[in-house]
Amino acid sequence: MEKGLLYETIVTTLNPDGEGNAAPIGVICKSPREIILYLYEGSHTLSNILATGNFTVNITDDPILFTEATLGDLEDDYFTPYSDYLILKGASSFFTATTKKVKSIKKRDRYGESELFIITAAVKRIWKGKSFKEPLNRSIYAIIESLINYTRINRAENKEDIINRILEMKRVVDKVGGPREKMAMKRIIDSVKIKLDQQSDVLQH
Repeated sequence: MEKGLLYETIVTTLNPDGEGNAAPIGVICKSPREIILYLYEGSHTLSNILATGNFTVNITDDPILFTEATLGDLEDDYFTPYSDYLILKGASSFFTATTKKVKSIKKRDRYGESELFIITAAVKRIWKGKSFKEPLNRSIYAIIESLINYTRINRAENKEDIINRILEMKRVVDKVGGPREKMAMKRIIDSVKIKLDQQSDVLQH
C-alpha cells in the first residue's frame, strides 16, 4: 500500500457476541504500520470496531465477494476465525488491526449530513497468500474509463454527457488517486478542452 492512497478492501469484524460481519471499506495507508478508516454512523462495521477495537482488512479482487458483502450479510462459511479476529475466505491476503484513536465529526455532502467516524488503527499481523494480489485503488479504473470516454467524443451526439462522465471520474481520482493518477487525469482534461476547441473552430468556419 502506498502512503496517502485509499484502497478498496473488505473489512471483517466480530461483535461482542462473536457474530461476524463483512463490508467493503476504503482503507487509507498512513504509514507501513498505521491505517485510517472513515465510517459513517449506523454500520455494523463501525459498531463492532467501537465495541471490540479489532478488525481485519482483507485484500481481494473477487467481484462476487464485494457484491455479496455489500448486498447482504455473509453466511458463516465465508469466514475463518483467527484469534480475536475474523478472516474472509478467498482473500489473497489480509492484515489484522487494532484501534488506536477514534474521532467523530459532522459531515455534509451531496447525500446530506451524517456523523463520520475517523478511525486510526495499528496494523498487527500481515499475511500474504500464494495468490497475493495488489489491493484495489479505484483511480486507475477511473483513468481507464475516462480514456474510453475520451475516444468517443468525436462521434458522440451529446458531448456534454461524455464530459460529465469524465468529470465524475476526475472526482474519483481527486479523492483516492496519487500524484501520477492526478497527473494523468489532468492530461485527459486538458486534451478534452483542446479537442472541443478544435471542433468549435471547425464549426465556426
